[in-house]
Amino acid sequence: MEKKEKKKKNIGLNICIGLLLALFICIIVFVSIYSADYRLHVERNNKTDESQKVENTTINSLDFDTNNVSNGSTNSYTLADYSGTIDIAIDETGKIATLSYNRANLSNTYTLNWDLTGVEEGVLENQTITFNNKVNDVLFGSIGQDATGDVILFLMEDGTIAYILVYQTLSINGVEGLTTYQTISNIKDVAKFYSANATSGASSSVTILAQTKHGTLYDLAPIINDASNNQ
Repeated sequence: MEKKEKKKKNIGLNICIGLLLALFICIIVFVSIYSADYRLHVERNNKTDESQKVENTTINSLDFDTNNVSNGSTNSYTLADYSGTIDIAIDETGKIATLSYNRANLSNTYTLNWDLTGVEEGVLENQTITFNNKVNDVLFGSIGQDATGDVILFLMEDGTIAYILVYQTLSINGVEGLTTYQTISNIKDVAKFYSANATSGASSSVTILAQTKHGTLYDLAPIINDASNNQ
């Protein structure tokens, strides 16, 4: 009897040891798989971060080389500063733009002869635009020889361009028209805007250059004028 009981105890002990060993092996396998997955996740994130850093570094280090203007005809270009009549702010989502302006300033600048009864000097009004995509950058510039060429450009996250022709919009639709924009569909991968002076012989004007992430520059004046009949 004693031998049988001892044998039973040994069998039970062996079973317990076997179960503990199996559990230990399972824990080791689980930890190994989790560690491998974690390392792979970290490596993927690091690669994504590095690729974003490389892309951002490439965009930030783009040279302003006017030899790369693909549609510049005989123009020569130099960088320029241009001040606008409308302030543009983008909210934290990147999808809502607020345009702030003084109605009297707009009327006087663009010779619109609006009725300014009740409009106080320096008091700002707002119009908002909601985009489907995120706005990466905004520029108030001009494509012409005077203020009638003023334009607001929005650089979208996907590298496309939305724009508002300020004078044309105000003269036709008033300030309410500032909520409507047009798009340039034949230029992709835009990374930067530049205000520039364009000179051809004795003729000069201001324009805006759009630079792609590959370094190519486009003079937006003829592109926007053709698309919008803004001659």
